[in-house]
Amino acid sequence: MNKSVHGLAPVRQEAAPLRRKITSALRRAIETGALAPGSRLVEKDLCADLDVSRTSLRESLRELEAEGLVTNGSKGLVVTAISPREARNIYAVRGVLEGLLMEQFAREADDAAMARLDAAVTELAAAYEAGEIERIIASKADFYEVLCTGADNMIVLELLSRLNTRINRLRFASLSQPLRAKASIAEIFALAAALRRRDGAEARRIALAHIDAAACAALGAVQIHPPAEEATP
Repeated sequence: MNKSVHGLAPVRQEAAPLRRKITSALRRAIETGALAPGSRLVEKDLCADLDVSRTSLRESLRELEAEGLVTNGSKGLVVTAISPREARNIYAVRGVLEGLLMEQFAREADDAAMARLDAAVTELAAAYEAGEIERIIASKADFYEVLCTGADNMIVLELLSRLNTRINRLRFASLSQPLRAKASIAEIFALAAALRRRDGAEARRIALAHIDAAACAALGAVQIHPPAEEATP
């Protein structure tokens, strides 16, 4: 075998796609609660369920551990629980990112971006109407991609993507409540209407209220964002 000029080793092309599929399957099981917080991850059981080797499984588990989705405790690997404090922090970070995103979209989006927004909202509404939570989550991902593209801010999309599994775990908790699901799509319609008017301040306000309502549904917590008169200048 020829020695690489740059010291790089050959890539095992057949391994990466399989590892991505295993990681994706485990991540989705964590998101949906099929693998509940605190549950042990027994390798032989997971290998049997997924029909994969222990070597491939372990590579995926290491990736999930690096992301903080699984934790190596005294009894082995377990699904990491999201504490109320961590959940509140996740929603707070979402608020900062999405507030900025709404203002930028209202200012920067062209007519084509507005048309894509309308299509994304229509699909999201159909997903809510069908009551299919996994479809809702997929449609939400498309919705935010449209917003980030229209706002010309893919950094927000990258940051939200890094939080995505944790956010989706919380979404499953909040959207499992029928009243919250109905309220959520109404909030999205109001948000889209503000964006069409290019009212960035109103879109930001609706986005923060939407996030607060989701937080309360998921956690039974008090509002994350203080009232305007209490906010720090």
